Amino acid sequence: MSLLQVKDVTHTYGSYNLFSRTDQRKRVLSNVSISIGQGMCLGVLGTSGAGKSTLGKVILGLEKPQKGQILFQGHDFYNTDRITRKQLRRDLQVVFQDCYSSVNPRMTAEQIISEPLQNYERMSPGEQKRIVGDLLERVGLNHEDMRKYPHQFSGGQLQRINIARAISLKPKLIVLDEAVSSLDMVNQTNILNLLSELKSAFGLSYLFITHDIKAAYSISDALAVMEKGEIVEECKSKDKLFTSRHPAVQTLLSSILSEHPRYRSLSGGRHYAQPLA
Repeated sequence: MSLLQVKDVTHTYGSYNLFSRTDQRKRVLSNVSISIGQGMCLGVLGTSGAGKSTLGKVILGLEKPQKGQILFQGHDFYNTDRITRKQLRRDLQVVFQDCYSSVNPRMTAEQIISEPLQNYERMSPGEQKRIVGDLLERVGLNHEDMRKYPHQFSGGQLQRINIARAISLKPKLIVLDEAVSSLDMVNQTNILNLLSELKSAFGLSYLFITHDIKAAYSISDALAVMEKGEIVEECKSKDKLFTSRHPAVQTLLSSILSEHPRYRSLSGGRHYAQPLA
């Protein structure tokens, strides 16, 4: 049984004007179906407006779809009792793109990371501090960093804080919504390496949402491509992406700047060196 199953999910947004709601609705997801197994990373690729982030919100329980099901650990996320839903939320965490808006600027790193622990666990202040210190070291920071505030960290360091918060409850699945997109190339590489290490160490599963095909290729086991709210290509083996002739996939591939001139064709097209990572 899959850890996560998204079954025929359709979601729309209503249109509003200054005075009233109109009858016009915009479909942002259309019969979307994906699955993620235990210990697997599924990369969801697509250009801006493809519906990737909306899919993430629906999976996280932030927006109820008009049609379809979200099955997490065998439970219908939107049709279960309150106690079960709370347990499911514990096992489902998220890391967003903007590391700064994801935290309270008035809270220390210790307070940020310990928020989930306070919501779900009962432990002494000393035990909580020990766990926070261990989590900081796990993500490549220092025990002393727990007293610092968000503005005292770089973007890459603060994203590590968000990752530490996400793994604090040892979840089953983490949704990574453009989690490295706002970082420079060095920090992107470091964070992707960290995520891969944590995936192996804790047996985590990821939904890796991004427009960056190189980042998706480096961390994902399988890939899905979205366009206009639909899954237009699924690759159980990520290398199969390079054989797809779908226009949406070709658009993503053509956005890659080959790292060496030998991989660029004289006609203006590009050849793709494999692997990307």
